[in-house]
Amino acid sequence: MTDSAPAAQDRLAELRASANGWHGIQLAALGFIGLCGVIQTGESTEPWTLQVLSGVLVLAAFALACAGICLVGRAAWPLYRADEPLEAAQGGEAAVAAASRQLTRGLLMTFLSIAALALATATSWWPEKTGGDGAAQQVQVQTDDGRSACGALGEAPQPGTLRVIADAQAVDVPLDAVASIAPAGGC
Repeated sequence: MTDSAPAAQDRLAELRASANGWHGIQLAALGFIGLCGVIQTGESTEPWTLQVLSGVLVLAAFALACAGICLVGRAAWPLYRADEPLEAAQGGEAAVAAASRQLTRGLLMTFLSIAALALATATSWWPEKTGGDGAAQQVQVQTDDGRSACGALGEAPQPGTLRVIADAQAVDVPLDAVASIAPAGGC
């Protein structure tokens, strides 16, 4: 045996120990991806194309995570064929290079899966319509002389006025008389 064989075996042992540690992190990432793929918040207001894109990205993240786990697992716990030379199984330079490639590619796939999941999650930040069921938001308008009106904002009949529709009746308030406008939960 040459002097490089023990050094290669030590490097291979370090690589396998590192791959073993990374494997646990990958399994946690896979569990998180599975959890994110299952959780639904109910009826979505996102456009259908964004929902499909999000689903495809979650599935791609899952596939990338699984492939990365396989590669890192092979680096941590290699399987040898019966017809493979004994030197490769004992940890020569070729085994170190192969394990290093598997670990690097597996980690890259894991990070890509996390990025795909983050992108899929970002599609859920689509702005929602206000009012929930399409109803107009309610506002409380206070005038400088103490009067108030509560209702939905309507289209003003003339410039310089504010129209509040309260109890199916339009109330027009001059803008120079408005002291405050505040959102109201209900009138």
